[in-house]
Amino acid sequence: MVLVEGRPEKSCGKTLSTVAGKAVTTIEGLGSADRPHPLQQAFLDEQAGQCGYCLSGILVSAKALLDRNSAPSRAEIAHALDDNICRCGSHIRILRAVERAAARMREGAAR
Repeated sequence: MVLVEGRPEKSCGKTLSTVAGKAVTTIEGLGSADRPHPLQQAFLDEQAGQCGYCLSGILVSAKALLDRNSAPSRAEIAHALDDNICRCGSHIRILRAVERAAARMREGAAR
C-alpha cells in the first residue's frame, strides 16, 4: 500500500504511468528513526508489529484514515485496514496503536 494523493492504494500491480504527476507517499515518507510519525511511535509502544510484512500497508492505510478522521471508532479503524492482511495475530495491538496515535495527534493539534 502507498498513498496516492492521500488515498491508500495497492502498489503491487500499479504502473508508474498511473501515478505520474501525483503525490505518492510510501512508508519511508511518514517519519524517520529519529523523528517517527505518531503512528510509527504508537506501533512501537503497543508492540503492534511482529514480522513486519504487513506493517507498511497498515501504517499508510491508518495515516489516510487519520488524515480524514481524527477520532475514528474501533470499527472505522478495522474497516480502513480491511485490505491489509496480518497473519501474526497482532490485530488487537494494531487497533490499539491506531487509537493511541489518533489521541496523540489530536493532543498535538490542540497545542
